[in-house]
Amino acid sequence: MTCFSSWLRRPTAKEPVQRPTERERPALPSTQFALTLFEGLKPGHHNLVMSPYGARVVLSMLWEGSTGETRKELAEALRLDEDPHNPANHYERLGRPLGFQLELEQARRTLDILTACAVWCDDGFVPRPEYVAAVTSHFLADVRTLDFRAPQSADIVNRWVGEKTRGKISKVVTSLERSSPLMTMNAVYFKGLWQAPFDPADTQEDVFTLQDGTTTRVPLMDQRGSFQYAEHGGAQIVALPYKGEMSMRVVLPPPDMPFPAFCAELTRTVGTNWTRGMASRDGHVRLPRFRITTQADLKGPLMAMGMPQVFDPARATLDGISDRKPLYLMAAMQAGFVEVNETGTEAAALTTLEEGACMIQVPQPPFEMIINRPFVFAICDDLSDVVVFLGAVVDPLAGQRPDGCRDSDTQSGPEPRGAGRGH
Repeated sequence: MTCFSSWLRRPTAKEPVQRPTERERPALPSTQFALTLFEGLKPGHHNLVMSPYGARVVLSMLWEGSTGETRKELAEALRLDEDPHNPANHYERLGRPLGFQLELEQARRTLDILTACAVWCDDGFVPRPEYVAAVTSHFLADVRTLDFRAPQSADIVNRWVGEKTRGKISKVVTSLERSSPLMTMNAVYFKGLWQAPFDPADTQEDVFTLQDGTTTRVPLMDQRGSFQYAEHGGAQIVALPYKGEMSMRVVLPPPDMPFPAFCAELTRTVGTNWTRGMASRDGHVRLPRFRITTQADLKGPLMAMGMPQVFDPARATLDGISDRKPLYLMAAMQAGFVEVNETGTEAAALTTLEEGACMIQVPQPPFEMIINRPFVFAICDDLSDVVVFLGAVVDPLAGQRPDGCRDSDTQSGPEPRGAGRGH
């Protein structure tokens, strides 16, 4: 369980930050994981905001304590391997690119970004010292013991979540009394300012066509200038940079393609490299303001991605965490938040695992990209190419209208509840 230690270390100020240099190269394993998980959640009929970064981090913490076939399944689904020198892994265990680079990069100081991990253990559940050492060293995780039957235990967990997400996600459990003896969490918070803010005076209400063909009026922000832009499979893709070496990619599907089909075939339609390099081009972008909060149950998509064994009490082998039998993954939940306006973007996600008992450029004419129908977005780290947040917007104003007005937003997961799984 120590194979990360040689390269997931805190870099010194003298270490150069590694940056991707090749224009055309295979998608990162984390991007492949992100897009597959996104497609598995089938978001074409509802709003969704998720953090594939957070999901992969917390599942990698689980992988640290797995053995045998369970370990092999997790590695394949997460696109990990046992080679600590594999350059693809360097940005994949994710203690370094978002957290540590922030300490080294002057440009990063304009970003407000926080990532944090926690392992919550019920009284009487004693994880192996080797596992505690691995997650605290490699993931900077906070390992805590609580009396899950005590009324205040849920408040302690919720306070941790609220602190790490700047209050954007604040109540994920109502009670831990019937919970499993172990919960693993990752929280991600991001707030970035556009390099080129949208002028609020240019924002005007206009028609937005919803998934069922009906229309509503939403505020569309407006900007003209030079953008990183691409077209793939009839879809338009534009990059909107933040101050601090991160950016949002907005993907507008072909006008004749149903949005559910587009989301289900995202990698086939636009490929896997759209989260990074594009060409500079003059253009006109109109983007809705939006604010969405969603919840997602990751269990089904993760099982479909090739990790069913870890959810099976009879087959899961998590011996590296504890010798308690059976120990398996009961639930994998994620709560997400994102708000986009003229100034920038604020986003947060909380991922919980509940372990059961246990080329040459040719000048192009200006483009026009009017985002007035459902679209996909990704918030990416431009230094490492990691996709931090990924989402789909079917209705920008869902959940914001007065009672009785059109609201097509649906939750992609259950409401928060007790038993430690409330996401």
